[in-house]
Amino acid sequence: MNFITGMLLTVLIAFVITFAASKILIPILKKAKAGQHVRDDGPQTHLVKEGTPTMGGIAMLAGIIVSSFIFSSGDIKYTLFAVITVLAFTVIGFLDDGLKLFKKRSLGLRAWQKIVLQLIAAAAVACLAYYWLGIDFVMVPFSSADWQMGAGFIPFTMFVLLAMVNSVNLTDGLDGLATGITLINSSTFLLIFVLSVIGAVAVTDAEVVNDMSNMTMFTAAVAGSCIAFLCFNVHPAKVFMGDTGAFALGAALTAMGIATGMQLFLPIMGFMFVLSAVSVIIQVGSFKLRGKRVFRMAPLHHHFELGGASETQVVTGYMIATTLLCIGAFLMFFFSF
Repeated sequence: MNFITGMLLTVLIAFVITFAASKILIPILKKAKAGQHVRDDGPQTHLVKEGTPTMGGIAMLAGIIVSSFIFSSGDIKYTLFAVITVLAFTVIGFLDDGLKLFKKRSLGLRAWQKIVLQLIAAAAVACLAYYWLGIDFVMVPFSSADWQMGAGFIPFTMFVLLAMVNSVNLTDGLDGLATGITLINSSTFLLIFVLSVIGAVAVTDAEVVNDMSNMTMFTAAVAGSCIAFLCFNVHPAKVFMGDTGAFALGAALTAMGIATGMQLFLPIMGFMFVLSAVSVIIQVGSFKLRGKRVFRMAPLHHHFELGGASETQVVTGYMIATTLLCIGAFLMFFFSF
């Protein structure tokens, strides 16, 4: 089967699986009363979201895992690595969401429990990338040079994973926001993987062709699942992804970055994720040190809402900014290719 055809079919299959899974899952979540708790001090327009089913990320996970393997071929270690990365963090998110549901409270895992579990998962993933896949480099933006990191790749990758997963989670506060940004990011990675395959074919590097082809299928699965989930997650959302989905998407994007050596490009492509995390750090730090808040509310998207922007306007603005940033990142990759 043609490589491009396989990629397009993967997007379609992931879409169908995630769409069907969402249709089945939403009534189950409603019956289980797995609803979202909304903060009283947030935008008043969010109060209507109280009780909206969460943990919808399970549906995306189904689409990603099944679809990733259908058209993978040859040595599938890159596919396995990406799926293991997603699963490791999805389990943590699921535990967090599950405890909230079971204990009927807004707090799931305690902060220290979440940190310990994430550190273990990040260490395992980083070691897999270094020892199993043999990756020890990152591409340097604005340059054609690679940064050969050696064993330093492991702690660096752990940091990137933890930063990305938690940044996506903090961004998941508006309907369609985290899913939409992830879709744009994964679509950009899709183009990058296709170019990588074409380049490897040109120099007859069969191993790279195989590995990048399989990562293309994984990335196509993520994109297709995001498109399907957006059908239920755009405003007004019928379901939220929860930590289950946010952790999965953050891990998926990081796996793409690791496979291409583009981990330093992630803060550019996912700059709106970074803004969410940085705004929370600034807000908490300022309040503890000065007793004053910098923003009306953190993460930053709520600051804009409390400033008078509608939820749809904020999401649209984030989508436009992400598209421009991803175009810039793609051009940086293309001209160093």
